Amino acid sequence: MSDLPVRVYSQEPAIKRPRLLFREMSEDLKASKELSYALAVRDIKSQYRQSFLGYFWAFLPVLGSTLLFLFLKAGGAIQLTETQVPYLLYTMVGTTLWQLFVEGFNKPLQSVQGAKTMLTKINFPREALILSGMMVVGMNFLIRFVILLPVLIFYAMKGLFPLHIESLVLFPLGVLSLALLSLALGLLLVPVGLLFTDIAKATGMIISFWMFITPVVIPIPESGFASVVMRYNPVTPVLDSTRSWLLGQVPQFMDGYILTVALSFALSLLGWMILRITFPHIVSRLGM
Repeated sequence: MSDLPVRVYSQEPAIKRPRLLFREMSEDLKASKELSYALAVRDIKSQYRQSFLGYFWAFLPVLGSTLLFLFLKAGGAIQLTETQVPYLLYTMVGTTLWQLFVEGFNKPLQSVQGAKTMLTKINFPREALILSGMMVVGMNFLIRFVILLPVLIFYAMKGLFPLHIESLVLFPLGVLSLALLSLALGLLLVPVGLLFTDIAKATGMIISFWMFITPVVIPIPESGFASVVMRYNPVTPVLDSTRSWLLGQVPQFMDGYILTVALSFALSLLGWMILRITFPHIVSRLGM
């Protein structure tokens, strides 16, 4: 019989033992794979159980936002900068990518909040909650993209946007980069969000405003204050580059994309470390 792993708990802060901290983080990440997959399957099934439209619900927010802005644009209620591809396609792809970011941003806190009972009663790798949440986010994105695919094929056959294999190959990289950015920001919210319910309520309001300063359905104006804000928005270079690669366009913000991805790696690691250090204190508060 193989020896069981031995873990020694100490009152010394984990940050003072960085080598041991990183080793435990790596070990728990590997150990959490099976549990995270089981949790993800459970959550995906529960999302669409007893639903008449089933997986189509994942695409309804995209369709609703697209139709709304098409109506506003056609009625002259809003004046938008012209897009290089048909506005319907620009909006549908942008909204699909935005939903990926929003879910990835919210999911870490939602996953941990939904497992409060498990956290206080069962000792298991906490990374499983984050991994399972991101698996659900990835599955929802795949569902939306599969539903979006016929629209892309239709416009491509009409010759309304070019298909470049070189840029299409980069599209999955853009999707992963957007998911990484959302995960990095979402992880930083978890410790505070678990202790104060105001955080979850505030993020809904912030995201609603955030969408309008990101080129999701509104192209970046050529000048003005809104143009400056949208260009300095950290989501802009990643979302715009990802959409450009899919639609055969040349990305405008490659320098910003590279910088944002590098910062996302750093912030995701920082957020993970903060979670590891604060989780024992948070769980003790939740158990009170």
